[in-house]
Amino acid sequence: MWYTGTGDSGKTRVPSVGEVWKDEDVVNALGDLDELNSSLGVVSSLFPEIRQDIEKIQNDIFSISSEIAGFDLHFDGNKVREIEDLIRKYSEPLEPLKNFVLPGGHIASSFLHLSRAICRRAERSVVRISKTHPKVKHEHVIYLNRLSSLLFVMALYINKRTSNPNVIWKPK
Repeated sequence: MWYTGTGDSGKTRVPSVGEVWKDEDVVNALGDLDELNSSLGVVSSLFPEIRQDIEKIQNDIFSISSEIAGFDLHFDGNKVREIEDLIRKYSEPLEPLKNFVLPGGHIASSFLHLSRAICRRAERSVVRISKTHPKVKHEHVIYLNRLSSLLFVMALYINKRTSNPNVIWKPK
């Protein structure tokens, strides 16, 4: 069966905190991380050239969610360093920006910008619960902060690889 009905009362179970209402901050944070993971799945489908790196990131996001939910997977600073290495990898062929960039260009680039915005929201949600939730690690917050930078750089990278110009912000 593909449904259990256990959440029909508006509550769910999070191992780290027990039964909670579905609109509580911890559930919102887990939902934001799930949404981020889903949006990255779209990027992976649209631009297979970066699929391996995206799938690694998706696994990391799932690990963060699992740790917040109460399972210790030993998520640590090495994950942050891996993201920083990817930022260097994808930014190397890029010229320095001289303008603000709007989401756009190649469709995969546009979805990376969407993923970046979702990542920022997930980061805010995780920061919110970090004040009281004992399972949130400082590395989770750092990782999500770095990840949003990586997603921006990857969006620029894809536009460059596909000869799509970045959409430059033109203030009036």
